[in-house]
Formats: sequence, C-alpha cells, structure tokens
Amino acid sequence: MSLIGPAAASFALCLLAMFALRPVAIAVDLIDRPGGRKQHVGEIPVVGGLGMLLGMVLGMGLLPLPVPVTGALLASCALLVTVGLIDDRFGLSPWARLLAQIAAALLLVFGAQTAVTTLGEPFGVTIWLEGISSYAFTVLCVVAAVNAFNMLDGMDGLAGALAVVALGAIAIFAVQSGDVVALSISVVIMGAVVAFLLSNLPFEFNRGVRCFMGDSGSTLLGVSVAWLCIEISQGPSAGAKPITMLWVVAIPIYELIWTVIRRAARGIPPFRSDYGHFHHLVLRAGFGMKATFVVFVVLAIALAAFGIALDLLGVSDSWSLALFVVAGFLTVTLMYHPRLMRKLLPRAFRHTEPAISD
Repeated sequence: MSLIGPAAASFALCLLAMFALRPVAIAVDLIDRPGGRKQHVGEIPVVGGLGMLLGMVLGMGLLPLPVPVTGALLASCALLVTVGLIDDRFGLSPWARLLAQIAAALLLVFGAQTAVTTLGEPFGVTIWLEGISSYAFTVLCVVAAVNAFNMLDGMDGLAGALAVVALGAIAIFAVQSGDVVALSISVVIMGAVVAFLLSNLPFEFNRGVRCFMGDSGSTLLGVSVAWLCIEISQGPSAGAKPITMLWVVAIPIYELIWTVIRRAARGIPPFRSDYGHFHHLVLRAGFGMKATFVVFVVLAIALAAFGIALDLLGVSDSWSLALFVVAGFLTVTLMYHPRLMRKLLPRAFRHTEPAISD
C-alpha cells in the first residue's frame, strides 16, 4: 500500500484550504493581533487547525483503514478544532476547554478502543492497568498531551515542527513493527502539518501568507500524537516500549511538567498564561526567532533519537526512565543558561536580537 498519494493529498488540501480560508478568517475576525505576550507583526489569520483537519480527513479517507479507529480519531480532532476555533474567536474559560479535551479523550477510549494497559517496567516490575484505572490514565495522557502542545504554540513553527519530529519517530517504530494503521495515520498527519508549516515557519519566504494554527491546531496535534503514542506502545504487537514514548515527546512533556511546577511554586493557577515557557526564556535572552526555532528542533530530534536508540538496544525501562529524568533537568538548566546554549549553536544561527521584556 503506497502512502505517497494520501500524504500528498493531505498536504495539498491543507495548503489549499489555508489560502482559501484566509479571506474568510479576516471577514469573521478570526485573526491574531500582536500585543502583550504576542510578538508577531501584523494581523494573522488563525486557520491552520481547520486546514490540517481537512487534509487529514481527505488523506485518511483515501486509505483502507478501520472505520471505527479513523472515525473516532477524526471526531475527536473535529471536536477540539471546533472548540478551538470558538476559543480563538470569542474566548472560552479554561474549564470549558478542559471539558472538551476530556470528551475528546473519551471518544478515543470508547470509539477507537484506545487504552493504556501497561506502563512497562519503569521500576523493575511490569505495571498493568485495567478497567477504570486504564481509562482514567488514558484520558489523563491525552489531556496532558493536548495541553503540552498548546503551551508550545507561542512561537511560529514550534508546535508543528515538534509534532513532525514525534510523528517521524512513531513512523519509524511503525515500520519496524509492521503497524500499518499507525504508519498510515502518522504519514498522513505529517503531510498536513508540513503544509501548514510552509505558512508558519519563522522565515522570510512566507511573510505575506503567514497563518497561525491557534488553539484549534495545537489541540489537534496534541490529541493526534497522543493517540499514536498509545497505539504504537500498547497491546501484544506494540512496536515500542511505553517508556520510549516519553522520549518521542520529550520537549512537550518537560514544558508541561516544568510549567506546572513553577506556577504552583508561585501560587499561579495552572491555566494562566505567562512569559515563563521555554521559548520565552530563549527569546528573552536575545536569541532570534530562527535561532530559537533551531534550538528546539535540534534538541527534540536529539532526545527522540536517544530514546529510539535506548529502545532498539534493549536498555531497561528503569534506566530509560532515569535517563529521561536526568535529561529533563539538563534541558531546564539549558533554558536558563543562554550563554551555554549559544556556544552549542552552529555559528550561522548565533545571531541575537534585542531581548524581549516582560
């Protein structure tokens, strides 16, 4: 089964949809304006999420995939995109968004029969989950992934690029294990995300046609990556260890955990936006948008590659988890020491810009 056609169709429709939806977004005031935490220039249409969803629908529709699985995944994505568009246009309370995320996770649990049934052997013995504990943990994982990717969507290209890294890693495991469903869906989603990135990367070529994904796009990426991580790591034919999925989405996980910790330490509600995200720290240190983008993409690739290597080499779950925690400490430390980061960058990307103030 060739995946080139469906992936190309997903790419093409997403790209076409974003161009076609630009005037519609402007007409209905679905645009993002600069100011406050938003550092972009000009009014940018927020149509990336809907464009990616349309591309995914076409791409998956061209593949002989199980209807209950694709139907539940697309329904979950459609729910979050719809709620995200409403939030992008009118604004919703954090609790309303959370309820939508839980509903989307439940669609996967009961519609696609998605469930985390084992955590592997992170402490030397196999941890099994069943019944309510399995369903609850699955919902927790999906909601966490949705919010993790949403936190990354504060800089052009970042959430989309890190999603491509995760999807690429999942595709590698799918090829190795022969999981046609996971491989097909990951490739189709990659086609749509790459199309979106052409209008969102922080480079000069797309300045006149730039689009944002908004909450509709970041939540779509989060739920899609979460489902694929569960699909490839659970069941008798699992292509990867559950612990390895942490490495695949390492940067989003570190971002989420560190954000919760620092906000709790300061007595700030977990849903309140601030300037403390990793990309804010790097930008505030004076790095340019391109340099910041390169830092996170290279770091995400390095962490995912390291996790894949540990899995293929048969390293125990206990060691993999310990190394993941150590890598997390090192990542947070790196974010707060920009001079060290600058030394690690290729010379071409060491350009700095005036620091962004709070």
